[in-house]
Amino acid sequence: MPRVSIIIPVYNGANYMREAIDSALAQTSSEVEVIVVNDGSRDGGATAEIARSYGDRIRYIEKENGGVSSALNRGIAEMRGRWFCWLSHDDRHLPEKVSTQLAFLDRNPEARIVGCNFEIIDEHGRVTSEFREHLSIVRTGREVLSSWIYGCGLMIDRAALIDAGLFNESNRTTQDLEMWLRLAERNPIHLIPDVLAQFRQHAEAGSQTETRYQREKDELFARILERFDAAYFEPAATTPRLRADLYWFLATNAMARQSWGGAKLAIARAWREWPSPRNPAFKARVIGPRLAVRMRVLLHAPRRVAGRLFRVIKG
Repeated sequence: MPRVSIIIPVYNGANYMREAIDSALAQTSSEVEVIVVNDGSRDGGATAEIARSYGDRIRYIEKENGGVSSALNRGIAEMRGRWFCWLSHDDRHLPEKVSTQLAFLDRNPEARIVGCNFEIIDEHGRVTSEFREHLSIVRTGREVLSSWIYGCGLMIDRAALIDAGLFNESNRTTQDLEMWLRLAERNPIHLIPDVLAQFRQHAEAGSQTETRYQREKDELFARILERFDAAYFEPAATTPRLRADLYWFLATNAMARQSWGGAKLAIARAWREWPSPRNPAFKARVIGPRLAVRMRVLLHAPRRVAGRLFRVIKG
């Protein structure tokens, strides 16, 4: 029985998926199963042909198209291992990933989630840069949003995924961030310094429509504000002023992700939380005197106008 299940969701992935599957099969640990979930590819059977060429070295599942979240959830339902690993069809795991993370989990039996650092590769598989996270453990929502948790670098207890409610299938483009927030609410996310995965940047990545992506980013931040208590993001946020600071942090994080609708909602929360929004201290501390008038306009502006104003705020 495998300890680890590497799940590869794929949609029209013929260009890179062989590299992903080969990297999963090349793990130095022998306690691994590889599950490829074909999410209703429409490429004339090219994706299916590659997957089937591996025979019984992998488990191959076909389903109707439903997005990455639905493919991951299907893989989780089928997996036989305790530990879940996600591998995008265009990314790669380095050979020691599973064995290194299992060794960490064996040394730290209380841990249920462990991540790693990673390299960035181009369309030809050449390393272009390396990313190292400075945090060794993530416990709060603020830390989740402040760090770069790479989904394909994680190893997660299947039971922790189920406890968190699995991936949100209504969200096709930003499902990972929401899941990490729900996971960290229940279990610390440990991050080890080893570089164990490779994230590919290429022209085909993120081919979803900009309209859908923008809408789902805004919906994500709306759910974050509705779903999570302020104390989860910042345990010390026990006063209105500290909560206002927190919501301003959420607004700037939304801006960085170009979620103008989400930023607008967070700023409205900050404005309401501050003991006296008309107080000059609010203007100096949160938005700065130069932006005070613009902020009042922004809070009532349509989303498209808000986006332009936020770009000005960012400088």
